[in-house]
Amino acid sequence: MSQSSCFHCGLPAKDDQYQVVIFGESRPMCCPGCQSVARAIIGIGMENYYQRRTASTPGELPAADIVPEFLQGLESWDDPQLQQAFVHELPDHQNEITLLITGITCAACVWLIEKHLDKQPGVVQIRVNMSSHLAQMVWDPQLASLSGLIKAIANIGYKAEPYTPLQQEQKIKQENQQSLIRTGIAGLGAMQVMTYAVSLYLGAFEGIDPAHEQFLRWVSALVATPVFFYSGWPFLSGAWRSSRALHLSMEVPVAIALCFAYFASLWATLVQGPEVYFDSVCMFVFFLSVGRHLEMRARHRSQSTSIRLNQSQMLTARILDEQNQQSRVPADSLVPGDRVLVRAGETIPGDGTILNGSSAVNEAMLTGEPIPVSKNTGDNVVGGTLNVEHPLTLRIDKNPKDSTLSVLKRLLQRAQSEKPVTALLANRIASWFVFGVLLISAAVFTFWWFRSPQDAFWIMLSVLVVTCPCALSLSTPTAITAATSKLMNNGFLATRSHTIEALRHVTDVVFDKTGTLTRGSFKLTRIVALNGDEPETLTRLAAALESASEHPIAKAFHGLGEQTAEDVTITPNQGVQGSVASPDRGVTVYKIGKPGFVLGPGQPLPIVPENQGQWILLAREQIPLAWFRVDDVLRNDADTVVANLMASGKQCHILSGDASGHAEAIAQQLGITQLCSNATPEDKLRYIQRLQKQNKTVLMVGDGLNDAPVLAAADISIAMAESSDLAKVAADGLMLGHSLGPIQSVFELVQKTYRIIAQNLSWAILYNLIALPLAAAGYIPPWASALGMSASSLLVVANALRINRG
Repeated sequence: MSQSSCFHCGLPAKDDQYQVVIFGESRPMCCPGCQSVARAIIGIGMENYYQRRTASTPGELPAADIVPEFLQGLESWDDPQLQQAFVHELPDHQNEITLLITGITCAACVWLIEKHLDKQPGVVQIRVNMSSHLAQMVWDPQLASLSGLIKAIANIGYKAEPYTPLQQEQKIKQENQQSLIRTGIAGLGAMQVMTYAVSLYLGAFEGIDPAHEQFLRWVSALVATPVFFYSGWPFLSGAWRSSRALHLSMEVPVAIALCFAYFASLWATLVQGPEVYFDSVCMFVFFLSVGRHLEMRARHRSQSTSIRLNQSQMLTARILDEQNQQSRVPADSLVPGDRVLVRAGETIPGDGTILNGSSAVNEAMLTGEPIPVSKNTGDNVVGGTLNVEHPLTLRIDKNPKDSTLSVLKRLLQRAQSEKPVTALLANRIASWFVFGVLLISAAVFTFWWFRSPQDAFWIMLSVLVVTCPCALSLSTPTAITAATSKLMNNGFLATRSHTIEALRHVTDVVFDKTGTLTRGSFKLTRIVALNGDEPETLTRLAAALESASEHPIAKAFHGLGEQTAEDVTITPNQGVQGSVASPDRGVTVYKIGKPGFVLGPGQPLPIVPENQGQWILLAREQIPLAWFRVDDVLRNDADTVVANLMASGKQCHILSGDASGHAEAIAQQLGITQLCSNATPEDKLRYIQRLQKQNKTVLMVGDGLNDAPVLAAADISIAMAESSDLAKVAADGLMLGHSLGPIQSVFELVQKTYRIIAQNLSWAILYNLIALPLAAAGYIPPWASALGMSASSLLVVANALRINRG
C-alpha cells in the first residue's frame, strides 16, 4: 500500500484510511486525531487555515501550526487543577460548569446550542440564558472532555469559554464598544445615503442627467456596502447559523430583506435598472442596530445582581501564620482552618467564624438590608460582606467553591439559565411565526407582482421586517430576568426557573416553626434535675450528645462541655442517642430529645415542670435524669407577614415537631388555626399531600435541611438560608436575610411581573395584527417597518424594566 503525507501534520499517512475533504479534494490523514481536528477546522469555516500556515515540508509543521490557537488552547481546560477554578463537582461523579458564550443574538441561538449539545455523548444537561449569554452545563467527564464539548459549540459558529466574573465585565465592555461602532457607522451611512437619495428622488420628478444619476447610485453603493457587511453582520451571521441548523430565527426575515434590498440595488446600479434601495438598507440597519443596542443595555442592567455578587468576591486575603505574621495570598487559595485578618473597611474573604474581635458587618450584598449587623467572637460571617468598624480575626470554615457567595452565584446562574413554561411557549410561537411571515411575504409579493409590479419588491421587504417577532420572544425572558434581579435585591433568591411562575398559583402557605417563624437561636434557660444529680454534670452529658447534631435546639448546648459522645444516632425530629464515658459508670448509653423517644413506648412520662417554653428530656437506660428548657423567640415581622398573607386570601399553616405547648402558643399569637404539632417527617409529608389532594397549591417555608422531604413534596418551596447548608438545599427559593418580610414582597412582585408579561405579549400580538395588514397593503415603507419593529421591541424591554422600579 502506498504512503503519502498527512495533509494536516505532514507525517506519513496510509492512503484511504483516514481522509477529510478539503478544498474540494479528499486529503489523507495519518490518524483519527488529525482527522478529527481537521474536520473541526472545516466545520467552523476555517478552511483557509491550510492556505495560510507557514510550514509545508512533511514532518516539519510546528506544533502551534498543526492545531490553530483557538483549538490548541482548549486542551488546557481539561487539566484537573485548572478546572478547580471553574468546574463544580456534583455528588454523582458529574461535573457542572458555567460557560460564557459569544455570538448569541436571539432565542433561536439558544435553541440551536441546546439541541446541538443535547446530542453530544456525556452531556447530562444544558441550559442557556439568552439575557446573560451564560450556559449551565452538566456532563459526565468519563464520557466527554470539556475541550471536546467546547469544540462542539465552536462547530456551529459560537465561541464558548469557562465563565469568570472578569470575563463577563470585559464582555460587557466589548459588546458595548462593538455595538456603538456598528450603530455609529450605520447612522452615518444612513444620513449620507439619504442626502444622495433625496437628489435621486427629486431627479425622478424634475429630471436628472443620467451620468449624475449613475454617479449618485455608485456613491450610495460605496457608502451602503460597509453598513451592510459590517453593521448588518450580526443579523446576517445569525440568520446563516440558524439556516445551517434548519431552524428559523428572528434574524432570517430581516437578513432576507437586507440581502434582497442590497443586492437588488447593486444589480440595478450595474445594469442601470429603475430603482435602488440603498437608503432603505442603511436605515434598516441603523434602526435595527439602535434597537438591538438599547436591548443589550437593558440586558446588562438586568444582570446587575450577578455582577454585584461577582464584585463582592475578595481577590486577596491576609493570612496569619503560627507567629501571627501576615502575608497576602489569593482568596481562592484559602482552606478550612486558615486564620485571616480582616481590617475595618475590608471585604471578608470567605465564610468563617470570628476568633477574636467584635465589629459591625454590612450584609447588604446578601440580604439587601443596609444596616450593619453586630458580630462578636464565635459568630459566623459570610464571605463578600463588609467589615465596617473594627479588625477581626477569622477562622475559615469552607472552601471557596463551597462558600455562601459561590453557591449563591451558581444558584442564580442556574435560575437564569432555565426557561419557564411561558418563555418556552413564546419561543415556539415565534419560530412558527417566522415561518408564517416567510409564507405571507411570498404571497404578498406574488399578489403585488400581478397588481403593481413596481411596488411588489418594497412591499415584500416591509412585510419581512415589520413582522419580525422580536418583541414576542423578548416579552417573557426580559421580565423574568428583571424580576429575579429585583427579588435578589429584596433578599430573596429564586433558584429555579419555575419559581416565579409557580408562586402565582399558591393557595396555602405552610410554615415550619423552628428556624422559620422563630429565629432558631435557642438558649438553655432552665434545668430541672429529677434524680438529684448536679445540673453541671447533666449539662455536660447533654452537651456531649448534642455535639454531633446541627439541629437548632442542639446548638443551645454547643460549647457547654468538652466531652463528645460515641456511637451517636440521630433520629430526625425525635432526638439523639449516644454512648458517654464517665468515671463512676463507665461507658453508658444516654438519650436526649422528646420524652416518647427517650423513654420508649409504654413508659410513664415525668411531669413537665411548666407549660411555658420548650422542654426536652435526658435519660439513661429509660431512667429520666433531667428536663432542659430551651427558649426561642418569634421573628419580629412574623405576625405582620402572616396577617398580610391571610388578608390576601392565602391559608396559613404551621407544621412542627414540637410536642410541647410552644407550637400552640406560636399559632395562637399569629392567628393561625391550621396547626400540626408533634409531627414526624412522615406526618409532615402526609399533611402536604393531603392539602394537594384538595387541589391546593402548597408553598412550604422551612429551614432547608430538617424539612428536606417536605420541601421536595410541596408544589413550591422556600428555605431559610441563614439556617441551612446552601450547597445541600434543593428548595425553589432562598430567604437570604433574617426576616420573613421578603415573602410578602415576593407575592406582590410576582403579580406585577405577570401583569407586565401579559401586557408585553398582548402588545407584541396586537402590533403584528395591526402592522402586518398595513405593510401588506403597501401603507408602510421599508424604513418605517424597521423603525416600527425596533420600537416594538424597545417598548417590551422598557415595560419589563418597570419591574425594577418601586
